[in-house]
Amino acid sequence: MAQLLEQGEERRGAALLEWLPAVSEASAGGEEPFLRGIFEIGKSSCDVVLSARQLRWRPIQPESPRGDSNMDLQCKEEFVEMKDIFSVKLKRRRSVQQQKGGILLGIAIFICQKKEQNKLKDSVINLNNLSEDHCQLWFRCLKEILNGFPNRPKALKVFVNPKSHKKEATHIYYEQVEPLFKLADIKTDVTETEYEGHAPLLLKECELQAFDGVVCVGGDGSASEVVNGLLLRAQMDAGRDTDNILTPVRAPLPLGIIPAGENGGQWFTWLNANLKSPLCIN
Repeated sequence: MAQLLEQGEERRGAALLEWLPAVSEASAGGEEPFLRGIFEIGKSSCDVVLSARQLRWRPIQPESPRGDSNMDLQCKEEFVEMKDIFSVKLKRRRSVQQQKGGILLGIAIFICQKKEQNKLKDSVINLNNLSEDHCQLWFRCLKEILNGFPNRPKALKVFVNPKSHKKEATHIYYEQVEPLFKLADIKTDVTETEYEGHAPLLLKECELQAFDGVVCVGGDGSASEVVNGLLLRAQMDAGRDTDNILTPVRAPLPLGIIPAGENGGQWFTWLNANLKSPLCIN
C-alpha cells in the first residue's frame, strides 16, 4: 500500500510539472493554485497554497464562536510574491561529519523585498514538514516556477576593486554578496582588479556571451571603468569607430553596481536614472 501511495505521489508530481507553464510577468495573470498542503511556519500549522504569482499561508485554528475577532486576527492570511523569491532549498539536519543527506526538516524560501528606495532586504521563510515526498513535490514545483521567470541571471562576471574604500570592497563582496549568489545558484567569475584600467582591458577580450551580466564592486572610479569598458566593447563588436562615436551601440549586458567607495554619488545617480530593478537580485 505504501508503495502504491508513493507511486501515485510521483505520478501526480510528474503530471503537475508537465502541465505547469513557464511563468512570466505577462502570462502569470491567473491565481489557480498549483499545490495546497500543510506546513509548520513559525510555531503554527498553516494551510499553504502555491500559485503562479504567490505563495500564501494561513494558520489553522480550531473552530471558534461566531464573532470572535481575536481568532479572526490570528488566522489572518499572509503571502509573498513569487517574483520576490530568489532561491528555494531543501532544509536538512546533518551531523558534523555529514556532507550530504541528513534528516529532512522542510523547505527554506529565500526572499528579497524592497524596503526603501534602492534598498532591498533579504529574509527566509521556513516551511517545515518531515515528509520527503511532500517536500520534494513542493520543491520541484517552486523551482519550476522560479525557472520560468525571464531575465534572471545564471552567470555573472564580477569585478572587485580590492583597494576601494580602505580595502572594504573585498570584504563586502565575499561576506555579503557572494553568499547570496550561491544561494541563488548563480555562477560567478570573479576578478580582483590590480591596477587602474584593468577592468576595461579585460572586458575587451572577455567572452561576454558566457555571462548574463556584469557586476562591479567598488567606488565611482571602478564603476566608471566598467561602464566605459562595456560601452567600448559594444562599439568594437559592432565595427564602430571608437574615436568618433556619434550614435553609440548599447552595451550587450546589464551592469550591477555594488557600492564600496567613499562617496558612491555617481552610482546612485545611475541607479535613480536608469535602473528599474537590480541586476544582482532580479
